[in-house]
Amino acid sequence: MPRDFDADSTQASERQESRANWRVWTTEPHRLAVTAIAVAAVGFLVGYLITVVAVFPPQSAAAGLKRVPELVGRSADEARSRVERADLVYEETGLHHPDAPGTVVAQEPLGGQMAEPGSAVRVTLSLGPKMHPVPDVVGLSHLQAEVALQRAGYESQLIWVDAEADVGEVVGTQPAPGTPLGLPGQVNVLVSAGLPRVRVPDLVTRSLAEAQATLERLGLRLGNVSEDSASLAAPGTVLRQSPRAGNEVARATKVAVSVAIAPPKPLPPALRPDTTRLMPDSVPVPQDTARQAQDTAAAPADTSGGGRGAK
Repeated sequence: MPRDFDADSTQASERQESRANWRVWTTEPHRLAVTAIAVAAVGFLVGYLITVVAVFPPQSAAAGLKRVPELVGRSADEARSRVERADLVYEETGLHHPDAPGTVVAQEPLGGQMAEPGSAVRVTLSLGPKMHPVPDVVGLSHLQAEVALQRAGYESQLIWVDAEADVGEVVGTQPAPGTPLGLPGQVNVLVSAGLPRVRVPDLVTRSLAEAQATLERLGLRLGNVSEDSASLAAPGTVLRQSPRAGNEVARATKVAVSVAIAPPKPLPPALRPDTTRLMPDSVPVPQDTARQAQDTAAAPADTSGGGRGAK
């Protein structure tokens, strides 16, 4: 009996120690992390083995299957030849693509995959870029031209050139308007920068805003703006300019103008200065001056012929 009791006690002690160790493993963070990593590694290994065996069987299991050739980038004739040599069926379709016409741009199944003999291999051939006539944007501003080209599917590159047209106006495109051009593509937009030498326009009687717009169209700039409140012209009207109209100046020259403004408003009576106190009621006159003035007024006029004596 004592021996049986000792054996039972020993087993109970081992079970308690095992439970204690399990609690340690499941409660301490670092040991729990190690356990989780180990479980994940085992799961990954099992999944890998299933994938290799079931999804990508070894060569012995794939006996009789044909490997699909890589066709992207090859010509249609070469692609067809490779597919037929692999004992597969060649099928093709086309779409517009930037690659050269007749080039394989996609395939299904992908190159390297296994397929049953006689299976179809569908290839997509490039029909070349989609062609579209270049829009006519000549005469528009360069901002309007950029919007029009963008809507047509083209990118634009501005090239500034000397021209008689207003500054910023489109004078041409490369390729010319109406020329077929593949999409996507780029159109060079020729924009007028004005002429190197410009005649100054007459700005007098124009509004300041109109004068500035006129100068900018010619490649000139608005210079100093002075104000004149003495003019009777409408406020904002250009009265004078420098340089004068008709002078030939270099592009980007500044033109100064003088502009009429409204005269200052009179002060209200309450704020006007009192000028009555500045003027005395009477000014004192010296007595000698007053007496001389009275004698002069009382003397009779001389009508005897200039004061000469009688004969």
